[in-house]
Amino acid sequence: MKQIRQNRIIQIIYPLLVYFFVYQLGVSLLLDIIGDKYGKLTCLLIAGIVCIVPMYIIYSNVPKLIPEPVKNKKQVLVYAIWVVATVAVAVLLNVALTHSGLVESSAGFARANSILTDGDLLMKVLCNCLVIPILEELLMRGILTGQLCLWYGSVPAVVISSICFGILHNNIVQFIYAVLMGAALGFMYVKNKRLSMCIIAHCLINLTAILFG
Repeated sequence: MKQIRQNRIIQIIYPLLVYFFVYQLGVSLLLDIIGDKYGKLTCLLIAGIVCIVPMYIIYSNVPKLIPEPVKNKKQVLVYAIWVVATVAVAVLLNVALTHSGLVESSAGFARANSILTDGDLLMKVLCNCLVIPILEELLMRGILTGQLCLWYGSVPAVVISSICFGILHNNIVQFIYAVLMGAALGFMYVKNKRLSMCIIAHCLINLTAILFG
């Protein structure tokens, strides 16, 4: 039993370490080397693309939630409603935080926002609405939430993975937003077991923030 617990801890910790060393440190190194010349968002895009590779390999080899086959058009409609509802929740959270006063008082958020907005519309869409959502959903929902759900049930899985999701964002504003958004995405994932739904929702959430932020 002790060995099982240790193995489970390792299976949760090492994907986070891979994300930290490949993506987070990769971004830092790229910002120092090419950030001034090619833009900060380019550094995120490169590091994100590189990190997706090991993250997908890990996801492919860990225990995961297996969705049921799609049987009819009604089921597709239900999935679409789930995605739209999750996006709507995230948009409302974004609006609430924007008007809370926390945004103006958080230096960490200002730094993060300066990186996420340092590029043209195409670069923002490629990075923030495609690469980063795929990377984060592979890690947070596909690997963490899926395994935790199989081992401990849906509630601990959603709570723990959402907190981890918040911690990855390194500032109080994004921590609060990521925890709540992560809970919505995690809930959708454990109910439907479809990682593609989480990726699509995450992409749309970020796209909405870019277009209307």
